[in-house]
Amino acid sequence: MPDFRIRTYRPDDLPFFREMEFTTTWATLSPEERARLSPEEIREALEATHAALLERPGMAIFVAETEAGERAGLLWFGQNRNLVTGETEGWIYNVSVARKWQGRGLGQQLMEYGEAHARAAGYQTLGLMVASHNETAQRLYQRLSFRTTNLIMRKRLAGDHHRR
Repeated sequence: MPDFRIRTYRPDDLPFFREMEFTTTWATLSPEERARLSPEEIREALEATHAALLERPGMAIFVAETEAGERAGLLWFGQNRNLVTGETEGWIYNVSVARKWQGRGLGQQLMEYGEAHARAAGYQTLGLMVASHNETAQRLYQRLSFRTTNLIMRKRLAGDHHRR
C-alpha cells in the first residue's frame, strides 16, 4: 500500500482540482440531472462556484500525493455560517480520491487532516454535505463521528425548464 503525503495546494494543481471537482460533482447528480444537464454545463457551473467561493476567508485546498508525486486526492476546506445557530464552522466543500487510489484509506486520511486543520484554526464544529446515494462516503463520515443534522430535499417542478 503506498504512503500518501498531504500538502497545501499549488497553482500547478489547478487542472487536478478542476477534474476532481467535476468528477465528484457529476457523481452526486441524480440520473435525471445527468440526463438533463451536459458535462459542459456542469463544468461552467463549477467555474462560477469556484470564482465565488475560492476567494472567501478561510479557504484552503490540500492535495494528497504518492511518494512519487502523483496526485491522488484532495480536500477543499473552508468556513460556513450555520444559518440556524449563527456559528461559523469549518466546512469540507469537497473530499475526493482519484479512482485509481480509492479503497486504500486515503479518504479517511484526508478527512482526518481536514479535522486537524479545523481544530488548529479554532473551529468548534466541522460540517459537510454528502449525496444521499453516496453510501460509501456516508459510512466513512459516520465512522469519523459525523452525524446527520439536516436533509436537503428538492422537487423538480413540471414545466419549469429554466435554470435559476
